[in-house]
Amino acid sequence: MRLSHVAILSHVLQKILMRELFHHRRLILTLALLYLSQGIPIGIAMDALPTLLRHDGAPLQALAFLPLVGLPWVLKFLWAPLVDNYWSVRLGRRRSWILPMQMVVLGCLLALAWAGASVATATWAVGLLAVASLASATQDIATDGMAAEHFSGELLAKVNAIQVAGVMIGFFAGGAGSLMLTGLFGQRIAFLTMFCVPLLSVCVVAVLKLGDVHEQPPVAQFKASLLHFLRRPLAPSLLLLAFLSAMTAVSGFGLSKLYLNDMGWALEEIGRLGMVGGLVTVVLGCGGGAWLIKRIGLWRSFSLGVFLAGCSALLWFVQAAQWLALRDGLVWSCILIGSLATGITSVAILTAAMSFAGQGDQAGTDVTAVQSTRDLSEMLASSFLVALTAQVGYGGAFLSGCLLAAVALTVALRLQARDRERPILSADRF
Repeated sequence: MRLSHVAILSHVLQKILMRELFHHRRLILTLALLYLSQGIPIGIAMDALPTLLRHDGAPLQALAFLPLVGLPWVLKFLWAPLVDNYWSVRLGRRRSWILPMQMVVLGCLLALAWAGASVATATWAVGLLAVASLASATQDIATDGMAAEHFSGELLAKVNAIQVAGVMIGFFAGGAGSLMLTGLFGQRIAFLTMFCVPLLSVCVVAVLKLGDVHEQPPVAQFKASLLHFLRRPLAPSLLLLAFLSAMTAVSGFGLSKLYLNDMGWALEEIGRLGMVGGLVTVVLGCGGGAWLIKRIGLWRSFSLGVFLAGCSALLWFVQAAQWLALRDGLVWSCILIGSLATGITSVAILTAAMSFAGQGDQAGTDVTAVQSTRDLSEMLASSFLVALTAQVGYGGAFLSGCLLAAVALTVALRLQARDRERPILSADRF
């Protein structure tokens, strides 16, 4: 019997929207908006604010401390157990933290729109964004806990792709988006536009029903703590992989911008490479990472991502060592491979962390420990590799990225071998 046009259209839409995601559409939408909101304050602080202050005449020395606004994202593991241990029964375990933290972000963005970002108001602007960063980092603990407690397997990988993509898109919106809107309509309109995203997320979270299964997970029989996380068998390996994969990504992807600048590339061309790299990370890296986890498993996907990161660093090395000439095609290949690797490894390691956390009773603390390790690794790698470059040149720094990738690949392959004998993470069983 022939299918009607309506049935055919319905079938196509189900394929496009992915049936499982659509089935959990309310929670998926909530998580997507929360992750998008979390990226906006840090994007404004680390991308838009330096440019706005410099445009207003601020000296470069005064901008050097702005990256410290992101410090709460590195240190949030210190108070993650508090988020797991204390909440209001009336609001729900996760909503008790998400709602007030989002309200703090809204207040900071509203105040920033009123005060503006200039040399005269720089202290206020930095202070407001530091508070917003602290609130967003705290909210992230609760948001990740919610995701880890209610998704598993293939669907968890898709949720992690949404997480990485959402935060990155939020960062680009807060950074490049704010600058574009400022140029067209002024700072107040730009910041008020950014204000609308967390406002929408607050509305979506607020309508969750009291007693909703997503808000009332089983109560832990003990107090959450970092010590309990470290005592679990897989925890040290997850932390090591998170640390190494982040350093590998920075060594091949982050250091390349400095290298191209010193090789005489125009800033607009370097910026174009960065934008394309970001799109590849979000679309192909995150989406491809979720697809790969379904097809070949978690550890194989992570291993492939680390291998690609090592290949990118190796290609940068042969150019920096002048074994191959610096050419546009080769540079674009390095950027695309490195961006793809960043997306795949990010989705894989976060899927591993959430699957690991979902098997315990302190999901927020466990996921945050892995995430903070990645953020700390990125911060340390940025400083270490620049210092290393000053001593041994770009060739030595890129070569160190290859070595880090080899170590990460070895650890991942050992975990994969262990998992064949005794399954560790439910995310591997598709």
